[in-house]
Amino acid sequence: MVALDSASTDALPPGFLRDVRAFLDDAFAGAFTDDDWAHARGGMHVWLVGSRGLISHGSLVERTLICSNHTMRVGYVEAVATAEADRRKGYGTIIIKRLGELIRARYQLGVLSTGAHSFYESLGWERWSGPTFVNGPRGHERTPEDDDGIMILRTPRSLSLTLWEISCATGAWVPSGRPGTAPQRLGTCILWGSQP
Repeated sequence: MVALDSASTDALPPGFLRDVRAFLDDAFAGAFTDDDWAHARGGMHVWLVGSRGLISHGSLVERTLICSNHTMRVGYVEAVATAEADRRKGYGTIIIKRLGELIRARYQLGVLSTGAHSFYESLGWERWSGPTFVNGPRGHERTPEDDDGIMILRTPRSLSLTLWEISCATGAWVPSGRPGTAPQRLGTCILWGSQP
């Protein structure tokens, strides 16, 4: 039997968070970094547990998105993984559907970065079509390695925005770190766009 659960980072005991981190390290075959872990905390965690322990996990953290003069609270999806032995059984879909429900209930838009476009497209996500940037010490720094990886999930509150306001060809995704810290993929997201 499999059980779906969710809780905020601050409501989870340290031992469980250590288990989640170890699970993600294993699921990403050692490619899950300390920065990835920092990005996955501070919001909601959704997970599936089976008789052998954690099966699948995803996080949802709040960000602010500014696009064509619209400021939106968005839910950013992080740290989505399924144990290797449990892949292709629908568990990742369960996690993403639950995260989508949370996004629709709480935020104006969902955002994530991925290379698995078809998986997310099948669950209602759309590709962001603009270049990407990070807000660094010298201002907006281009991050072409992130182009084509950003996807969005509309909610009832974002449906009133036109396509160019959400996903315009001249858009840019610009996350900035906290004041006084090194640039990182946390904090405010700014999507710049102009009407075609």
